[in-house]
Amino acid sequence: MRTITRGALVLTMVSAGTVVAAHPSAAACAPEKPRFTLSNAKNSYRPTNVMSDFIQGPGRINYAKTKTATAGWSGSAGLSGDIEVLVVKISAKYEGTYTKSWSDSDTWTYSLDIARGKTQRIRMYHASKKVNVTKKVFNNGQCRWRTAYTNKTVDVPKRQNVNVWKRENL
Repeated sequence: MRTITRGALVLTMVSAGTVVAAHPSAAACAPEKPRFTLSNAKNSYRPTNVMSDFIQGPGRINYAKTKTATAGWSGSAGLSGDIEVLVVKISAKYEGTYTKSWSDSDTWTYSLDIARGKTQRIRMYHASKKVNVTKKVFNNGQCRWRTAYTNKTVDVPKRQNVNVWKRENL
Protein backbone atom coordinates (compact mmCIF):
# COMPACT_ATOMS: atom_id res chain seq x y z
CA MET A 1 0.00 0.00 0.00
CA ARG A 2 1.19 3.51 -0.83
CA THR A 3 -0.11 7.00 0.20
CA ILE A 4 0.24 9.96 -2.15
CA THR A 5 -0.49 13.53 -1.08
CA ARG A 6 -1.48 16.01 -3.80
CA GLY A 7 -2.42 19.45 -2.41
CA ALA A 8 -5.39 18.97 -0.07
CA LEU A 9 -6.21 15.43 -1.26
CA VAL A 10 -4.73 12.26 0.20
CA LEU A 11 -4.95 9.12 -1.96
CA THR A 12 -4.38 5.68 -0.55
CA MET A 13 -3.24 3.19 -3.18
CA VAL A 14 -3.10 -0.60 -3.07
CA SER A 15 -1.53 -3.04 -5.48
CA ALA A 16 -2.25 -2.61 -9.22
CA GLY A 17 -2.75 1.15 -8.72
CA THR A 18 -6.37 0.94 -7.51
CA VAL A 19 -7.60 3.88 -5.40
CA VAL A 20 -9.11 2.59 -2.17
CA ALA A 21 -9.92 5.85 -0.39
CA ALA A 22 -9.81 9.52 -1.22
CA HIS A 23 -10.45 12.10 1.48
CA PRO A 24 -9.47 15.69 2.22
CA SER A 25 -6.49 16.06 4.47
CA ALA A 26 -7.29 17.20 7.98
CA ALA A 27 -4.82 20.07 7.52
CA ALA A 28 -6.23 21.05 4.12
CA CYS A 29 -7.02 24.67 4.97
CA ALA A 30 -6.53 26.94 7.93
CA PRO A 31 -9.81 28.21 9.44
CA GLU A 32 -10.78 31.77 8.48
CA LYS A 33 -13.06 34.21 10.32
CA PRO A 34 -16.19 35.34 8.45
CA ARG A 35 -15.78 38.45 6.29
CA PHE A 36 -18.36 41.24 6.29
CA THR A 37 -18.73 43.85 3.55
CA LEU A 38 -20.60 47.04 4.53
CA SER A 39 -22.11 49.25 1.83
CA ASN A 40 -24.74 51.92 1.07
CA ALA A 41 -24.57 53.44 4.55
CA LYS A 42 -27.19 56.09 5.29
CA ASN A 43 -27.91 58.22 8.32
CA SER A 44 -31.35 57.38 9.68
CA TYR A 45 -33.48 57.66 12.80
CA ARG A 46 -34.93 54.81 14.89
CA PRO A 47 -38.30 55.37 16.61
CA THR A 48 -38.16 55.46 20.41
CA ASN A 49 -40.80 54.64 23.00
CA VAL A 50 -41.20 58.36 23.91
CA MET A 51 -44.37 59.75 22.30
CA SER A 52 -47.46 61.78 23.07
CA ASP A 53 -51.07 60.67 22.67
CA PHE A 54 -52.79 61.53 19.38
CA ILE A 55 -54.88 64.71 19.35
CA GLN A 56 -57.24 66.17 16.77
CA GLY A 57 -56.49 69.63 15.49
CA PRO A 58 -56.76 72.44 15.79
CA GLY A 59 -54.80 72.22 18.97
CA ARG A 60 -51.42 72.06 20.61
CA ILE A 61 -49.57 69.12 22.13
CA ASN A 62 -47.53 70.04 25.19
CA TYR A 63 -45.46 66.97 26.05
CA ALA A 64 -43.39 66.77 29.22
CA LYS A 65 -42.56 63.42 30.76
CA THR A 66 -39.73 61.86 32.75
CA LYS A 67 -39.04 58.57 31.07
CA THR A 68 -36.28 56.24 29.89
CA ALA A 69 -36.18 56.50 26.12
CA THR A 70 -35.01 53.41 24.23
CA ALA A 71 -34.14 52.54 20.64
CA GLY A 72 -32.84 49.17 19.52
CA TRP A 73 -31.33 47.79 16.34
CA SER A 74 -33.41 46.32 13.56
CA GLY A 75 -32.45 44.29 10.54
CA SER A 76 -33.15 41.61 8.01
CA ALA A 77 -33.90 38.07 9.16
CA GLY A 78 -30.78 36.08 9.95
CA LEU A 79 -28.63 38.94 11.28
CA SER A 80 -29.21 38.51 15.01
CA GLY A 81 -26.28 36.09 15.43
CA ASP A 82 -23.92 38.63 13.84
CA ILE A 83 -25.18 41.84 15.47
CA GLU A 84 -22.32 42.17 17.99
CA VAL A 85 -19.68 41.89 15.23
CA LEU A 86 -21.65 44.22 12.94
CA VAL A 87 -21.91 46.94 15.59
CA VAL A 88 -18.11 46.86 16.06
CA LYS A 89 -17.47 46.95 12.29
CA ILE A 90 -19.98 49.76 11.66
CA SER A 91 -18.48 51.81 14.51
CA ALA A 92 -14.98 51.31 13.09
CA LYS A 93 -15.93 52.19 9.51
CA TYR A 94 -18.37 55.08 9.95
CA GLU A 95 -18.39 58.30 11.95
CA GLY A 96 -19.71 57.79 15.46
CA THR A 97 -20.04 54.94 17.91
CA TYR A 98 -22.97 52.58 17.44
CA THR A 99 -24.68 50.08 19.72
CA LYS A 100 -27.28 47.30 19.75
CA SER A 101 -29.50 49.21 22.11
CA TRP A 102 -29.54 52.85 23.26
CA SER A 103 -31.33 54.28 26.29
CA ASP A 104 -31.36 57.55 28.21
CA SER A 105 -33.45 58.72 31.18
CA ASP A 106 -34.49 62.36 31.15
CA THR A 107 -37.44 64.71 31.26
CA TRP A 108 -38.51 65.07 27.63
CA THR A 109 -40.32 68.32 26.80
CA TYR A 110 -41.76 69.37 23.45
CA SER A 111 -44.71 71.31 21.98
CA LEU A 112 -46.37 70.93 18.61
CA ASP A 113 -49.24 72.73 16.88
CA ILE A 114 -51.76 70.47 15.13
CA ALA A 115 -53.67 71.86 12.12
CA ARG A 116 -57.46 71.63 11.73
CA GLY A 117 -58.52 68.32 10.24
CA LYS A 118 -55.34 66.48 11.32
CA THR A 119 -54.94 63.86 14.03
CA GLN A 120 -51.30 63.67 15.06
CA ARG A 121 -48.84 62.97 17.83
CA ILE A 122 -45.13 63.60 18.35
CA ARG A 123 -42.51 60.92 18.82
CA MET A 124 -38.81 61.13 19.59
CA TYR A 125 -36.52 59.39 17.08
CA HIS A 126 -32.90 58.49 17.79
CA ALA A 127 -30.02 58.84 15.28
CA SER A 128 -28.80 55.61 13.70
CA LYS A 129 -26.88 54.17 10.76
CA LYS A 130 -28.60 51.95 8.16
CA VAL A 131 -26.14 49.72 6.25
CA ASN A 132 -26.30 46.88 3.72
CA VAL A 133 -24.29 43.81 4.79
CA THR A 134 -22.81 40.87 2.88
CA LYS A 135 -21.26 37.97 4.81
CA LYS A 136 -18.80 35.45 3.41
CA VAL A 137 -17.74 32.32 5.29
CA PHE A 138 -14.81 30.03 4.57
CA ASN A 139 -15.46 26.36 3.85
CA ASN A 140 -12.39 24.58 5.26
CA GLY A 141 -13.21 21.30 3.53
CA GLN A 142 -13.36 22.91 0.09
CA CYS A 143 -10.75 25.60 0.79
CA ARG A 144 -12.93 28.36 -0.61
CA TRP A 145 -15.20 31.23 0.39
CA ARG A 146 -18.97 31.10 0.00
CA THR A 147 -21.58 33.82 0.42
CA ALA A 148 -23.73 33.25 3.53
CA TYR A 149 -25.97 36.24 2.75
CA THR A 150 -25.89 39.36 0.63
CA ASN A 151 -27.41 42.85 0.85
CA LYS A 152 -29.18 42.35 4.17
CA THR A 153 -30.00 45.59 5.95
CA VAL A 154 -29.15 46.51 9.54
CA ASP A 155 -30.03 49.76 11.32
CA VAL A 156 -28.11 50.39 14.55
CA PRO A 157 -28.55 53.33 16.98
CA LYS A 158 -25.78 55.77 17.83
CA ARG A 159 -24.39 55.52 21.33
CA GLN A 160 -24.47 59.34 21.62
CA ASN A 161 -27.64 61.17 22.63
CA VAL A 162 -28.77 62.51 19.20
CA ASN A 163 -32.55 62.82 18.88
CA VAL A 164 -35.19 64.50 16.75
CA TRP A 165 -38.94 64.92 17.28
CA LYS A 166 -41.25 64.05 14.37
CA ARG A 167 -44.96 64.29 13.69
CA GLU A 168 -46.89 61.08 13.19
CA ASN A 169 -50.31 60.90 11.61
CA LEU A 170 -53.10 58.61 12.74
